[in-house]
Amino acid sequence: MKRIRPLALIALLFIAALCACSPQASGGSGADITVGVVVTQNFGQELMLDETIEVAAGTSAMEALQQVADVETAYGAGFVDAINGVRSKHPSKEDWFFYVNGLAANRGAADYRLRDGDLEHWDFHDWSFHIAVPAIIGDFPEPFLHGYRGQVHPTVIVYANGLGEDAEALGSRLAQLGVEGVSVEGVDELTKEEKKSCNLIILGTMDCELIEELDRVYQRLGFFVHFDDGEMKVLNAKGKVEAEYGTGCGVIQATQSPWNPDGVGACENVVWVVSGTNEAGVRTAASALVNQHAEFGYAYAVAIVNGEIIKVP
Repeated sequence: MKRIRPLALIALLFIAALCACSPQASGGSGADITVGVVVTQNFGQELMLDETIEVAAGTSAMEALQQVADVETAYGAGFVDAINGVRSKHPSKEDWFFYVNGLAANRGAADYRLRDGDLEHWDFHDWSFHIAVPAIIGDFPEPFLHGYRGQVHPTVIVYANGLGEDAEALGSRLAQLGVEGVSVEGVDELTKEEKKSCNLIILGTMDCELIEELDRVYQRLGFFVHFDDGEMKVLNAKGKVEAEYGTGCGVIQATQSPWNPDGVGACENVVWVVSGTNEAGVRTAASALVNQHAEFGYAYAVAIVNGEIIKVP
């Protein structure tokens, strides 16, 4: 009898536990819709394919993937074992991971029905440090534009003192990209309800209270960058410190909201961290998000050091 790999079992349990938290899907009209399918390796470092295709409404993410790639499945066709020949080899801790509009899906690809504009993203990577990375930045402006399962939560850009102009510039950029209803607020203006239910983009230094709160649980949130002893530490895929940076460096990384009552993995709202070791670092990161987001396409997170955008991990 074929032994189920540990990650496959974890993934199946994860999907079963979280399906009850997801918004209900709306019915399809039968008309064609346009969707994107991206396949990468090593946390978005290596692009295998990026296709925009038309499919019938109600098409599953698995069916769309099969239209553009050679796919091998396992465990009742619900688990992707290989894409275009790239597969895990036991005992290697590498597998395929599935995102929709930048959120780690809480259901299998065969069960996710695509909506018009959805972007499904598959990445093959090492999961020895993070079994799950709840959200990624490389599909920007998702999830702020199309959300998950057709449910788009309001977006609030939250800024610490001195970063108001940077926040306003980011709000304008999101509006240009088609994101509706973006609001901009100071940290002290953020309400408990917004914190629980909205998409948040937080601009603040490592000393900002909200950033500190997230940084304390960085491993649970799937972060590969965290702050310690006044420095920004960048981790590799196995969780080891790859680099340490000081004054003036910045970071952009994302997770699903830990303040959502349904928890990380609900696939409802996200928290993006735009931070740095000091105000200059935050501004550098915010500017990169506004003006250079094409340079970190497909990435899980980025560090910005001396003007260079470095994909992480």
